[in-house]
Amino acid sequence: MTPKARERRFSRLKFMGCIACWTEGTMANAEIHHLNLGGHAGQKRRGDEFTIPLCRWHHQGHVEAGHTATSMREVRGPSLARHSKKFREKYGKDDALLAKVNDLLRQMDEADAFRTEAQESQ
Repeated sequence: MTPKARERRFSRLKFMGCIACWTEGTMANAEIHHLNLGGHAGQKRRGDEFTIPLCRWHHQGHVEAGHTATSMREVRGPSLARHSKKFREKYGKDDALLAKVNDLLRQMDEADAFRTEAQESQ
């Protein structure tokens, strides 16, 4: 992946917001999560094209002020960092999440192309 393609992908993923929160019908700012070989922390990263957007809770298990880890899980669902098995049961395994994210990116591209075409025809 070229640096320009990487920058574009990461920018769009951050714009998209957390895929786990999106699945729940809410929105949250996202960080970039690199998927690993075998889906286990500490394993080699699969590359920049194997990335999904996750909020700080779903990505790193960050507990927001005024909450506990338990209350965060009740409100936001399981965190990948704290409850990886439950996270994957609820939101999908790595490749399923990646496919969902890539499909949303394709839809964003199609919408952008449609808008550009409509503006040029005016």
